[in-house]
Amino acid sequence: MAFHRHFVERNDVDLFVATTEMKLPDYSPPYPYVLFDQPAWLERLTRTRFGPWFDSLKDLLLGNFIPRKVLDAAHEFRPDIIMTIGGSWDWTSQMAKQLSRKMNLPLIASFNDWFDYSIIIHPLLKPIEERMFRSLYRASELALCTSEGMRDALGEHPNSHVLYPIGSVSVQDQYGPAISQIGDRPMVAAFAGSMSDWYGPMLESIEMASRSLSAPIEFRFYGANPSWSSDFDLHAREKGIFCGHLAFDLLRSDIQKADLLILPMGFGDQCAQVERTSFKTKFLDYLTYGKPILVWGPEYCTAVHVAREFDSAEVSTDPDPHLLVQKMISLKNSPTRRRELLGNARRMYEDRFHPERIHTALIEKIRQLLPAPLDS
Repeated sequence: MAFHRHFVERNDVDLFVATTEMKLPDYSPPYPYVLFDQPAWLERLTRTRFGPWFDSLKDLLLGNFIPRKVLDAAHEFRPDIIMTIGGSWDWTSQMAKQLSRKMNLPLIASFNDWFDYSIIIHPLLKPIEERMFRSLYRASELALCTSEGMRDALGEHPNSHVLYPIGSVSVQDQYGPAISQIGDRPMVAAFAGSMSDWYGPMLESIEMASRSLSAPIEFRFYGANPSWSSDFDLHAREKGIFCGHLAFDLLRSDIQKADLLILPMGFGDQCAQVERTSFKTKFLDYLTYGKPILVWGPEYCTAVHVAREFDSAEVSTDPDPHLLVQKMISLKNSPTRRRELLGNARRMYEDRFHPERIHTALIEKIRQLLPAPLDS
């Protein structure tokens, strides 16, 4: 989605896409593309009890081969640059590297997530895939890292660039109204984003802690595929807490009814590297909504660092959800603090995260890879 905002919603580049991911039959891309996929026999094997092995072997081996239809389409399109998404890891990234070498073109790789985030890798093969992930980083003429944490984790590179995600809407009209007056009514706290992995249980723990403290807070959770417990799922649906996945215009309208936006980042060893290297797009989306933000996550998260640098969001780095709820109650009772956070968030947005600032830096980095024009 981030690169849709860079390359499709803007007209700085001519785009041709080779992909295996066109799964929406009613979507007609506004750019030329070619579809390719893994062999059918391998797809069948990945659905057996040996699936984790074959999924990993696929990522290790298939990227060494360029499908004929991709190679023919590339020669017809005659690109100046090959670009791929390097993280999470996928065999198509390795294929892009092979294509760039075969056509003698610069390779750009974007590292949006750590290599093993949300993909199946057999534990015995995980070290090999991590080496391939890091090898792609070193082989890229331009490596785009979603955060300083990602760049630090991947190490030295002659041409790496921190490319933050782009928020979803213009911020221009979102900061006009005064901060919402809550008074004696419950504060409405909202979350919009991924509810899978560790985020679902974190959201469940916040709501449960709020109930245990009899806090004057109402919750609205927007997203799909929540990973919280079945008991909480029934409760969240009955009470209108779980609002499902909404079309963007509806989501934007609903978010305007909230008083506070929650940004959770996972605690624990199982998600530490993912959270250390990521930068959540929803933080930047939140900035465009013009609502105070509460970040809940470990000290090492990029979102925590940035929020503290600008004092643009209230921060809680303790994993105890009861302490988080207490911070929410304090914010409810302090319109002055909420107004301060909102002003600081606006300044942070303009200083570092404005979409045009991020996009202009990316285009400049890409142009530096192109051959210098011949003198006329």
